[in-house]
Amino acid sequence: MKARAYLLIIAILLLAVPAAHADDDRRIRRLQRSGEILSLETIFAAARSVKPGRIVDVDLDKEDGRYIYEIEVLDAGGRVWEMEFDARTGSLLKLKQDD
Repeated sequence: MKARAYLLIIAILLLAVPAAHADDDRRIRRLQRSGEILSLETIFAAARSVKPGRIVDVDLDKEDGRYIYEIEVLDAGGRVWEMEFDARTGSLLKLKQDD
């Protein structure tokens, strides 16, 4: 009986993850259409101009009332760089090499 309950919980959690991701996608598209944030293409171009390489992770967070894109770039030397950009203006707020 316990095994069946655990399987049910796992199934519910697995089904909830795509729904949460879809909600995030809709929220991001709404913010882009309204002009509150820049497109990912614009932010990716800004990130690559700072540190050329492959973008390996992207997050959009709201901090102190403003949206921040957090970008991780893997450079040609195998180093990972973390960057933060103001999502409305595209201004670079933070750059550091990941440890």
